[in-house]
This record gives sequence, C-alpha cells and structure tokens, in this order.
Amino acid sequence: MTAIPNCLMIPCPRPTATRRLVVFPHAGGGANFYRAWGERFGPDVEVWIVQYPGRESRMAEPFVSDLDELVGEISAGLRATGNEPGNTALFGHSMGATIAYETALALAGGLPLDALFVSARRAPGSGPVSEARARPRTDEEILAVLRQHGGTPMEIFDQPLARELFLPVLRNDYLLLDSYRPEAGRPLLDIPITALSGRQDSSVEAESVMGWGRFTTAEFHSHALDGGHFYLVPQVDRVVELVRAHLRDYPLVGKSSMRWNA
Repeated sequence: MTAIPNCLMIPCPRPTATRRLVVFPHAGGGANFYRAWGERFGPDVEVWIVQYPGRESRMAEPFVSDLDELVGEISAGLRATGNEPGNTALFGHSMGATIAYETALALAGGLPLDALFVSARRAPGSGPVSEARARPRTDEEILAVLRQHGGTPMEIFDQPLARELFLPVLRNDYLLLDSYRPEAGRPLLDIPITALSGRQDSSVEAESVMGWGRFTTAEFHSHALDGGHFYLVPQVDRVVELVRAHLRDYPLVGKSSMRWNA
C-alpha cells in the first residue's frame, strides 16, 4: 500500500474494504474526534481521518490559516494514495464541511468520488459575508461561539494552561473560515451531496442547509437530527447509519467530473 501522508490517519485499517470515507474535523478539532468511527462502519468502509497542522500528532507544525493551502495539502495527499482501498466519499462537520467541499472540487475529475456529506454548515455564500479583511478573533469572541455551539465544557477555559493550548488553535481556524470567500461561477460537483444538521442548532439555519443542493448536478439529500451544533456526538449511530445507507446507493465504479455554473 502507498505510504500515508501525515495529513491523513487510518485508526482502523480494513483490508477488505471497497470504499474509504475521509472525514474532516471541525474548527479546533483534531483526528481524535473521529477515532471511534473506524470501528462503527464495519469491514467494507475504511475511515480515513484528516489531521490538520498544529494539533495532536502534528502539534509541532505551524498552523495553516489559508484554506487553499490546507486543501492543497489534503488533496495532494489523497491523490498520492490513489484509489485505495476504493472509491472515496468525503464527510465534514462544521468547518470540516467547507474544507471537504473545497477538497471535492480540487479532486473532481482526477480521483473517483462517490459522495460529499456536509454537516452543521451553511452552504457557501448563504450566510452573512463581510467585505472587510478578516482579523483574528479575540478570546471573548471565540468563547462566545463555543457557548452558542454547545458541546464544550466551558469550565476548562478557567484553566490558564487550557486557554494557552486550545485558544490559538481555535483562533487560527476561525480566521481560516472568516477569510473564506467562495467565488461565483465555480464548477458544480456531479456527485451526490447530503447535508446533515441539528434541529436545535441556532448557528445554522434550515434554509442555508438546503442551499447545498445548488452545488451539485447530482442528487441532493438532507437530514435534520435532534440536537445542537454537535448533534453528531449523541447521534453518532444514526449518522453512521445514514452515511452507510447513502453509500450503498452509489456505484463503486466511476470518475467524477464537474460542470461549470454559469
């Protein structure tokens, strides 16, 4: 098997897998968030986890706050591994959904892609976009977003060491998101897109989730599950079930391309 680049991890190798599911963490997150997913998908799907620079196993590396640079590294890593162990599907949560979408664009036409799954994220261009140049968020702004999203025990930030460890990661990732400016007239994907969201997620409006349907010429599906921004933690079994069900509907052989959106 081709050597795996350090931006990708396979916590649970599946020698008999016919597909791989590449999963992208949220802002501030790392590969450990998805570590248990490899066991949950069974022998026919091998889960590959993206590991961003500056955290966990890559803590010694500098952050990357430019989305194009980050996508370039990930897409190059996936192209280098070829079509092992089979056709590829991408799943991203929150910030990871944006990075997964951009990675799908970068890979389309050159690597067989089955599907894109986007979770807890507005469709590109559907939310408020400032024309001003993005600036790093303050500690207070970062903590306010974490409170809104829920799922993070906020008391950990009462500890100076935790603030020193986690806030720089979050500041980098929010700067990456705040700097994201998708251009009009970009190619449409020709793979199915499935959008998942939490019904009680106040940061992602239902209309903006449905907007993902405009970015593909293929099928579009949406699923709203009970929970907030991190609904997929308590609903992990349901999320895995939905992803597996959709993957069963897609053929194993194919080559993705794009159509230009006039």
